[in-house]
Amino acid sequence: MNNTVITTADITAPAYRALRLPPGTLVDYRGSVPRAHGTWTVQPCACNGCLADVLRGRPATRYQLVSTKGRRGPRHVRHTSVVPVVGEKERNYAAIYLPMRVAAVHLRRMLRAAFPGVKFSVRCARRDAKGLVPDQITVTWTGGPTRTAVATVTSPLVATYGTAEERRARNISVTTGGRTYNGTPSVHAIHLNRR
Repeated sequence: MNNTVITTADITAPAYRALRLPPGTLVDYRGSVPRAHGTWTVQPCACNGCLADVLRGRPATRYQLVSTKGRRGPRHVRHTSVVPVVGEKERNYAAIYLPMRVAAVHLRRMLRAAFPGVKFSVRCARRDAKGLVPDQITVTWTGGPTRTAVATVTSPLVATYGTAEERRARNISVTTGGRTYNGTPSVHAIHLNRR
């Protein structure tokens, strides 16, 4: 059995940094092309090398810059060259943290939608000796998708975005038990076990 753990520290890895910015995110480009410095939006890079990697099942790790008017800019841009532009609404955001069990329900539904027919076990961590829950989820499955493919679905629950001063997981909305929960998932690590 292979055991992979995704933690908040993984967002420094290029494979997960690229996943953190959805297409159309407004960014400030500070890369190696000085004439292109300024505000752009990001799209996944569509160069031949990046497309070949995606077809091989590897997560996209580079961006293509597009102006707000649709003009194409530099491509094959590293995640370290762009910083998301934080708007006033986001600056005034008050975080509402969701219970880990609600985040597990959301993750289970996302995995079923992404990989129909594959049975996933999504379990919350048990309390430790002091009665504290370490905010960890374990995902187990047999055969089917690779760990990289599953990590693409699971990492947004622990991935963060924004500036270095404002880093938080993306909000989710989950309806379970007749109640709708909206807020930030309280998950610090996701263990991936492929048998």
